[in-house]
Amino acid sequence: MYDRITCIPNVTTMIVSKVFVLSRTQMARIASEEYVRMYWWFVAPLPVVGLTAVLMTTGPMQALGMLALLWPFSIPARSVLITSKPSRLFTGGCHIEANSTEVAFIAEPRDGKRLRNIISLNNVRQAVRRNGVILLRMRLPGMAPIREDAFESEEQLQAFLKLVQDAVDSRLNGGSSVTQA
Repeated sequence: MYDRITCIPNVTTMIVSKVFVLSRTQMARIASEEYVRMYWWFVAPLPVVGLTAVLMTTGPMQALGMLALLWPFSIPARSVLITSKPSRLFTGGCHIEANSTEVAFIAEPRDGKRLRNIISLNNVRQAVRRNGVILLRMRLPGMAPIREDAFESEEQLQAFLKLVQDAVDSRLNGGSSVTQA
């Protein structure tokens, strides 16, 4: 096993976290929040347009207005559905192993299987700290959550954030990729 921060001479720095668990409800909540934050410009006005259609039209337009009015309430249900497969990795406990090129989410062995998800840092757009969770936002719509308490210390957490920021900055040649929310 690796030390918590292992330096391999002239190669890279490997950061290994403690095992952390995210429940399906936590995953769905994080996904819902991220969806609303990403698409607020669509989520906010659509119910207003729907309410206007319900109050001022009749027939099929009123039915479409009702759908538009109720659509935001489907976001949590859709989040439960879209996080059902990824939650297999997190509900049984997993840890991360990160180096300068990738972050590997490695599940604890269960039923003779060890799930892993490897994310290239080329695909990471930004790392965001929010509510005790670090979200790795992807360049394509998507995210990967990591609990902040999975790191041994604040120094290890900052080292991980710096690793991600350096990888993103080297891809973009400038700009900050880590934000506090």
